Amino acid sequence: MAIIAQDQYVELEYRLRLEDGEWIRGTAQAPELLTFVAGCGELLPALERRLWGLQENDSLEFIIPAAEAFGAYDPENVQVWSRKSFPPEMDLSPGQKVVPANLPFPPEFPLTVKEVNGDRIILDMNHPLAGHDLHYEVRTILVRPATPAELEPLKQCKSCREEIEGRA
Repeated sequence: MAIIAQDQYVELEYRLRLEDGEWIRGTAQAPELLTFVAGCGELLPALERRLWGLQENDSLEFIIPAAEAFGAYDPENVQVWSRKSFPPEMDLSPGQKVVPANLPFPPEFPLTVKEVNGDRIILDMNHPLAGHDLHYEVRTILVRPATPAELEPLKQCKSCREEIEGRA
């Protein structure tokens, strides 16, 4: 039976919740499906390390501490922005997720509006899961060697990894 290892195609059911019980992915009644090719950088590294070696139909529950997930919440990542950074017709309100127009590069996730005070917009630039331990429940459905077609889009990632490992 195949195990989760380098270049294995994996399908698993999973649920992800925070310590307070809030479901981030899946629910108590229904898991979500996740597919990936192991060892190609498609998952949070701390998650993939915990899946390595599982076989089909294995179930596992574990917690990824915040430090291994998205880090601690950093108050320095709460910044004041000008209202001019947003389209004039856009209504802004606390809790809203936004992507400012004048960033030098697109963010990996939308930023959260903390406060609107006239021309001053307070944005939280922390990852939404920063400071949170992640509680996972997983069950592997399928583990098999990835096909060349499944590996092809990941080839650049793999060659970068090999290049880095070759210098180590």
